[in-house]
Amino acid sequence: MRKLLLTAFAALLCCNLFAQAPAPAVTTKHLSEGSMLTVELMQALSSKTANSGDVLEFQTTEPLIVGDRVILNKGLKVSGRITECQKARGMGKAGSLNFSIDFLTLEDGRIVKLTDVDIKETGKTTTGAAVAEAVLLTPFFLLKKGKNIEYAKGKVFKVFVAKDYEI
Repeated sequence: MRKLLLTAFAALLCCNLFAQAPAPAVTTKHLSEGSMLTVELMQALSSKTANSGDVLEFQTTEPLIVGDRVILNKGLKVSGRITECQKARGMGKAGSLNFSIDFLTLEDGRIVKLTDVDIKETGKTTTGAAVAEAVLLTPFFLLKKGKNIEYAKGKVFKVFVAKDYEI
């Protein structure tokens, strides 16, 4: 009887040693449509030097946390482009600068589409001052320039995820 119990115990022990460990649970993260990200401009930007079609670089300024899970890390690359740009002109006409922030690049290289966030800004028009100068100093009226649009490196913008993603 004792040999039978020892044999049964040995058989159970062998079964436990060779049994496979359960597969680890697959954890996917869900990036929801409309999730807001804060991004910062990685270079100074001016309507005086920029051109339509130029690529802009941004990066995320903080992690995206949902509940107690980090969905996206800080420092991810975000890209955009200048859609329209015009330098300040004579006779007090202001510059303008329009750009979009389009894509987020994940750590594994996949691309996440961001909503069509278009930033549009027009500089200060100084036509009134130019007209006053024209009355007093007619030739110098043509030299009065409007203001260019300037964004400093590190300027922060809010953008949104365009659709749901499993990451």
